[in-house]
Amino acid sequence: MRGTYARARVVVIRGTVARTVMWIGAVGAVAGLLIPALTGLGRGALIGAGLFVVGLVAGVLQRRRWFARRAVAAGKAAFAVTLEPPHETRQRLARGHALWLLVGISVTAALGVVAGPAAGLGVLGCGVGLQLSVLLLARWERREEKLLWARTDDGRLLGRRGTVGEFVTTGPSAGNVKAVVHG
Repeated sequence: MRGTYARARVVVIRGTVARTVMWIGAVGAVAGLLIPALTGLGRGALIGAGLFVVGLVAGVLQRRRWFARRAVAAGKAAFAVTLEPPHETRQRLARGHALWLLVGISVTAALGVVAGPAAGLGVLGCGVGLQLSVLLLARWERREEKLLWARTDDGRLLGRRGTVGEFVTTGPSAGNVKAVVHG
């Protein structure tokens, strides 16, 4: 690839998505606990506990091998790469996906009214599983003493696999990147 382009840390992108999914699930679970549901509180909580475990396993295993292959195949970042600070990545993702966050919270809250805390706990389990996979990826980065970076326009890393470009690596000190002052 030629020219200057921006990269964002894979761990920061995935962590932002995981925390968003956890918030959506937590709101849905609380809505299911506060409002009487069709399934009843006891049955909804029992189903929710099972869905939490299923969501947790699904979140941890989601694309685990795909990310491992990408991490091993990642080349060293070119000199022309601009690294995006973590707080800017989080802000960019929050602005870009605010509508989806609102839709997700609305849907899980509505499902909480119908099914009790079951739907919210399932989504919460998926978010916790994604967060665990992020921690495993961060552990790999520490062990290998490399940081993984993806293109900033590959934002979600949950979309279609074909739309995500190659990862690149830098040394661990690149994680302390500061914002560029625009003047």
